[in-house]
Amino acid sequence: MTPRSPLPAGQTAADSRANVLQGLLIAAIVIGGLYFAQEVLLPLAVAILLSFVLTPPLLLLQRIKVPRILAVVVVVAVAFSILGGLGWMISHEATKLAGNLPSYRFTLSQKIQMLRETTAESQVLTKAGDVLSELESQLDRPTEVEGTKPGHVEITEDSSEPEPIPVEIRVPAPTGLDFYRSIAGKVLPPLATAGIILLFVVFFLLEREDLRDRIIRLFGGTDLQRATSTMSEAATRLSGYFLRQVLVNAAYGTFIGIALWAVGMPSPVAWGILAMVMRFVPYVGSYIAAAIPVLIAAAIDPGWTLVLVVIALFVVGEFTMGQIVEPLVYGRGTGVTPVAVIVSQVFWTWLWGPVGLIIATPITVCLAVLGRHVDGLRFFDVLLGDQPALLPSESFYRHVLIGDSSNATYQAELALKDQSLLTYLDEVALGGLGIAERDLARGTLSEKQTERIATTVSEILENLDEYEPKRWFSRLRRHLERVGADPVKNGKPADEPETEDAQVVDPNDFAAGWTVDTPILCIGGRNGLDKAAALALGRALEKRGMKAEVRGPGALAAGAIEALTETPAKLVCLSYLGFGGGPVEIRYVVRRLRRILPDGTLILVAYWEREDEDEDAESRRKLLDVVHADAYASTLHEAVGICEDAAMGRPLTPSDDTVQSQNASPATAT
Repeated sequence: MTPRSPLPAGQTAADSRANVLQGLLIAAIVIGGLYFAQEVLLPLAVAILLSFVLTPPLLLLQRIKVPRILAVVVVVAVAFSILGGLGWMISHEATKLAGNLPSYRFTLSQKIQMLRETTAESQVLTKAGDVLSELESQLDRPTEVEGTKPGHVEITEDSSEPEPIPVEIRVPAPTGLDFYRSIAGKVLPPLATAGIILLFVVFFLLEREDLRDRIIRLFGGTDLQRATSTMSEAATRLSGYFLRQVLVNAAYGTFIGIALWAVGMPSPVAWGILAMVMRFVPYVGSYIAAAIPVLIAAAIDPGWTLVLVVIALFVVGEFTMGQIVEPLVYGRGTGVTPVAVIVSQVFWTWLWGPVGLIIATPITVCLAVLGRHVDGLRFFDVLLGDQPALLPSESFYRHVLIGDSSNATYQAELALKDQSLLTYLDEVALGGLGIAERDLARGTLSEKQTERIATTVSEILENLDEYEPKRWFSRLRRHLERVGADPVKNGKPADEPETEDAQVVDPNDFAAGWTVDTPILCIGGRNGLDKAAALALGRALEKRGMKAEVRGPGALAAGAIEALTETPAKLVCLSYLGFGGGPVEIRYVVRRLRRILPDGTLILVAYWEREDEDEDAESRRKLLDVVHADAYASTLHEAVGICEDAAMGRPLTPSDDTVQSQNASPATAT
């Protein structure tokens, strides 16, 4: 078979390298533009976030028939009045705190001295510092000349230096114009930035519908309905999330301010506002905001009680908000992975400074949501979103490809908490093996890798052999049955609904001849991948209470197939993940087995196709009818159901071609 290129059709390796270089160049240009244009882009980003926050109250005013312009004016005026009031309170409290700092110096120095005295290492460091000081003073002494008395320095004409001339620099007293110029240089830049943000917010709120239409036309393409619904949903989610985040952080800041006021801390309003603002920085923002109040508490309290109380307030408040309030308000997390949050904090802080640190998380959430709903920005969802980057079947294939059975088993145990083993093997394991089969068909998978995959799958199934998800009600029911108690109390069963894995066939109900040790034989048709699929089927059958033996494709070789004449199996299942040589080859194998197997042995052909991934699945299924087997299955559920029907003596439901072939065959379908 000629290997096909893993690159997309029509794309060469040179094109792939060119695309990578083009992407890196675009990323460098974008990052450089963000850095050098921060004077404009930073107010723009803040304005976009504020417009998301102010959209819900704006829509509320419009619902009660307030004109749009008046509603925008009211919302913006209230919002910026609140921001201005918070800024004034912070400056007022900071000025008052700066005036009280000299009175805290004595208490703080006493505590520092106390810490130094109570630490053993500090005494050693003090002595070492004294010794170094003495050595430094001795090195600074002038060198003594031979023949002179100690402490006497001989001064010659050459060593004399002229005395330095004192120079005094006097700054002229500032005039009134200089005074106002210095004030303007400090006040005007923040006011200009605030004015730009105000203009942007007003513009975004007034032209909100027009901007949305333009974005839909830009990213929506020809599918206007889908683009409109996705953009509306994204805007609604972002607005709701940012508004809830502002309210939660405001509640946290209010709690901190009131609590610090109650314990006697100075400037509690400033610390409450600082806690509210810093909580926009996830994970560490609250504890950074606690550093200054803890230092002030240590300065004003001779003991350590107030320090511990302040630390406890911040810890309890953060735990309550993070573990109780936010799950109730948000329902889920931010939709961004923790690694993405940390990286975004570092990136935006490096790019835009302290303001970038505060708005990093909202920007990251905004990009992740847009990436989830806009096809052109899908890479943002892959990089930042908290959804798995790979499907469960793809993750399974990745683990078995490198022989990582431990992590694959761990992922399987997590999945088995929500689904049965049969469903997991059918959807995840066989799905991953189907991906491997496609790679094998295009020549990117070697025979050695297929054998490793089969070995890894066997190890995973062995690891899951004794695993049972924690279902406490099922254990309670089994315990009650074991001690002889009635598991049904007051007309209600003391158990959760019966799970699929708990459905076990009673061996006493088996048909005649099915009570042998291994009544079912599963054989991989062509390679190690088919054997891995047969192993999954064998494990599912044993879970259902039917013993099965699994063999590789070597059992169908010319020198080994004759050994099947003495097999006690009543049903032989041929496992295929791909056609290989086509249905004619499978039909040839079935004919050989008909001549060799004992009379009455059924043959099941399991072709593990994925109809949603293969456009020719229906046509291939029809081609299987010429194989003339007793039954066909394309999923583990179907194969297990057929084996169970055969074991219980129930008739199978073969196709018309199968019935015709059975008329000329000694095997029956019942």
